Amino acid sequence: MGKKRICFVCSAVIENDDFEINSEVLLAVCPRCKGTENEKKKVEEYLDSLADGLVCGCI
Repeated sequence: MGKKRICFVCSAVIENDDFEINSEVLLAVCPRCKGTENEKKKVEEYLDSLADGLVCGCI
C-alpha cells in the first residue's frame, strides 16, 4: 500500500495514479483541477507565501 496523495487545489484524496505534478510547486494535482483557474490561484498563493514580503524567496 503506497502513500496517498492529496490534490493541493481541492484537497481530494487521489486513490490511483491518475494525477500530475504541478511543475511550479511540485505538488500533486488531480485531473479535475489540472489547468483550471483555481489551480493557478493556488499556485500564486503558495508562491506568494514563500516570499513573505521579501523581494527574493530564496532565503
